[in-house]
Amino acid sequence: MKNIPFLLLLCVIFSCKNKAIQKIDKKNDSNQQNAVKVSKAQPESVATLNWVDDFKDFRQAVYTKDKIKLKTYFNFPVGDKDWGSLVQFSTEESKMRAAKYDNPDLFYEEDFDRYFERIFDADFVKSIMKINTTDLYKEKLAETPEFKGDGFNFTMIAIYDDDEPVLQLNLSYTNNAVDENGEQVSEGEHNLIYVFDIINGKKLAFNRKVFAG
Repeated sequence: MKNIPFLLLLCVIFSCKNKAIQKIDKKNDSNQQNAVKVSKAQPESVATLNWVDDFKDFRQAVYTKDKIKLKTYFNFPVGDKDWGSLVQFSTEESKMRAAKYDNPDLFYEEDFDRYFERIFDADFVKSIMKINTTDLYKEKLAETPEFKGDGFNFTMIAIYDDDEPVLQLNLSYTNNAVDENGEQVSEGEHNLIYVFDIINGKKLAFNRKVFAG
């Protein structure tokens, strides 16, 4: 019977010790959770982009036909009566647009959703994938090999102009037909020039598409 108070004392000591340990564990858990929250609140490090990095992103979006990404390079509506729309519309399409829009010369976001593959057609995709981005960044100029097309050969010349600053993607077509004397025919040679403004030295923003020839 004399041992009972001693046993009770031991129980009290162990009970208090366990509670103290539990408090410490809870405090440690709370600290760890807070540490995680603080860590998540810290902004992720973002690599500094330049215009060539954004060009690579644009090129990948063209290749994968990522319309959502591609539309970030446009401020709709685009175009004007001086240089026309982004695509050549058929007579029927032009009539429908004239009935639908107050200004059919402009190119709207819904037009992009419908016709974007005419803007970035197979020739554009094939050639832009061959642009050497190292040369473009260092030399401000890069030219693809010449590709053989249906009736025309084509190449893309990419030029970066520091003064503007703009990036021009010049899709140049040369006639590969010959006349009855075997001489090369020059009729129909033309250029499609895609002009992008460079914003803050980092971002591409579509400006216009020019037909020359």
